[in-house]
Parts: sequence; structure tokens; C-alpha cells
Amino acid sequence: MVKQLKVVIEKRPKDYSGKHTCILKKTLCKMQGKLPIRCIIITIVCLLQLNMAKAQLFKNDSVRIAQKKPLFLPYPVFGYAPETKWQLGFGAVYSFYIDKSLPVTRTSFLYSYNMFSTEGQTQLLLEGSFWTKENKWHMFTSGNYSDFPIYFYGTGAHTKEADKDLITANRFRLVMGGERKIAKSFYLGGGFGFQSDHFKDEEKGGIFDTGNYIGKEGGNLALIGYEAIYDTRDYESYTTKGAYLRAIGWTNFAYSDWHYTTITIDGRKFFPINKTQTLGLQAVFQTTQGAEIPFYALSELGSSSYLRGYYSLRYNDQNLMIGQAEYRWRPWGNTKDRGFVSASRIIAAAFVGTGTVFPNGGLNWQDFFPSYGGGVRYMFDPLARLTLRVDVAIGNKRAGEERSTGLYISLNEAF
Repeated sequence: MVKQLKVVIEKRPKDYSGKHTCILKKTLCKMQGKLPIRCIIITIVCLLQLNMAKAQLFKNDSVRIAQKKPLFLPYPVFGYAPETKWQLGFGAVYSFYIDKSLPVTRTSFLYSYNMFSTEGQTQLLLEGSFWTKENKWHMFTSGNYSDFPIYFYGTGAHTKEADKDLITANRFRLVMGGERKIAKSFYLGGGFGFQSDHFKDEEKGGIFDTGNYIGKEGGNLALIGYEAIYDTRDYESYTTKGAYLRAIGWTNFAYSDWHYTTITIDGRKFFPINKTQTLGLQAVFQTTQGAEIPFYALSELGSSSYLRGYYSLRYNDQNLMIGQAEYRWRPWGNTKDRGFVSASRIIAAAFVGTGTVFPNGGLNWQDFFPSYGGGVRYMFDPLARLTLRVDVAIGNKRAGEERSTGLYISLNEAF
């Protein structure tokens, strides 16, 4: 259940003006002249976090690893996008062990990501994954709130860049759940959640305004989840060997404005080539079924996990199918670890994949999209195998459009 940072920079077409840059909030406040109190507060928080990160960066990490001590790593967030203007925020990762007596117990973690823009937009995220002794229980939680602009292209596998429409999405989602080991490597579990979505069209007369799409007004959902998992992975993060198969479903009930069920089947297999090289394979099938399915509940192709190189809202439909392979190599993995700054923690990766979205009964093999690229990772916590990932991905090129690409800065692996 380890998720990514959601710090994603994707290449836009020619009319998407502006460049993505990084800048300290002090300069940001001077340039924008907006939100002065928020600027001052976030600047202080970011400077404190940079100081704490520096202290963490250069101290000896071997004692902490040997004693399984927790790791707290704060980080600043800053960037720019034309639809949000300057962005800045802060986040942190906290990894720890609920039980230290047995080496098989997996690492637990808390992760927070908080970002604000000078246009008054907000993204807040808090996630947690908790493993008890001998991994008998696994609990997870995820809460996120966003009031942020997104691009809407319509639905299906044949949307056009020329139809993109800017809308503001105000969204809140809270999910909690857990799994219990009932046999060796086999878990059963479930969860519950609440979701609220509301949308505002920023460009009247566009495809979102004029199209007959279900769910344009948004709505509220109550969710109940159920799942079965087979898991023989050596680590939850940066897996080097083992297999993983998860079937999970979420169904809306009670006072929900919409009634549908989403089922996801996620299979993974990892092959250790040697001590420093691993090959990972993944196949995912997702389907959403119901009488009325809002557009924002459709399966989305793309993002930092499901087929990199595509904007996550560019292609979406009732069903999704993807397959991908990734090669990971630690060039200096056999050398001595020298602490937080160590060549032994550097990882190189290359990946390739394909996938598509389609309506019921409408699978077309010609609609599969390619994805390939590479990146680097840095294992900032070798005890928990937590990594910071930077990937560059390349997708397809449709006639009259620029090639689809993506740059991803994320926590942990895509799968």
C-alpha cells in the first residue's frame, strides 16, 4: 500500500505556456505579492525542514539501521505550473517498526504531502501503512483533500488534445482498512471510506460544459471494500524477489449519490538476476460496473504508476488493462554503505509497458498505448527499502499532436 508522492510534471502542448522551475518561498512571495502570511509561515517551515534534512543527511546511519530506529525525513515542495502559478509546501516521511523482535516484520510508515499555490489552491495528503508482529495484520489509511485545477479531455481511448478543458476539482477522500494473514502468504481483508467530489468549469463552452457526461455536478459516496492477497515479496518497497497478487473491490452503499462497483486485479512477479539487479513484471486489470458511472470514477490510464508517460485524465473508460516490465540495477550495491550519502544506495532503472482503456465489449488491440523510459532512484532508508524515484517516460504520438511524455518525482517504486 505504499504510494507515490504525486509530484508529477508532464509535458504540455505548445499552448501550455510557462516552464516548471524550483524557487524558494522567500523569492516566491516577493515576485507574486500574494498570500503574505501563508508565504511567511511556509517559508519558515521549509527552512526548518531543510535544516532537519541536512542534519539527517550527514549523520552516521549505521547505528539507526542496526537498532531499527525510526527515520523522520522532512522535505520542501516547490514548483510552477501555468494553471496554478507558483507552488510551495512541505511534507515528511516517517518509517518505523511496530515490532523489532523478528526480522520478518515489515516496516510501517506515515507519509504527508502538503502543497499550496499563490492562486489559493491546495493539495493535502496523509497516508499510513502499519505491519504488526510477523506481519499477521496489515492496516492502511489514506486521506486527501484537493482544490486544484485539472484538464478534462472527455472519455475513452480516442480523446483529442484540442478538446482539453480546464476545470477545478474540489475533492475529499478518506479510506481505512486492514488485512489479516489467515495462511502462509495469504491475507483477507476489507475497508471503508467516504468520498466527496465537486467540479467547476473554468472555461464555459468547452467539452465539459457542452458534453453530456454523467457526474458533472459531483456527489458524495460511502464505500465498503473487500480484498484477497497472496504475497511472497521479500520487501513491500523496492522488492527484489517474490510474487504479489491482489484482488480488491470497492462498492458504494447507503446514502451514496452514485451506485457502482470497482474491482482491481493486480499481479506482480520479481526475478532476482543477482545481488544488485532485479527484473519486475506487472499486469493490472480494472473494471467499473454499475447503472450510472460518473466520469471521475472511470479507470484512468497514466500517472506515476499505471503506464507512465500519459496525463492521468487524458484516457479513461469503464475498463483498464496494462502490462509493464522494469529492470532495476544498483551499480555500487556491493560496496560498503557509508551512511545517508552513499553510492551504494543509487539505483538505475529502465521500463517498458503497454495498456489501454475500453468500454464493456469494446476491447480493441489497436488502442494499446506504448510506454518506455528510465530513471534513477535513491534509497534513503535501506532498512525499510524506501526510495526517492525520478523517472522520464515517453508515450505515443497522435497525428497533429506532440508526443506524450512525463517527468515523475515520486516516493518508492511504480510497483
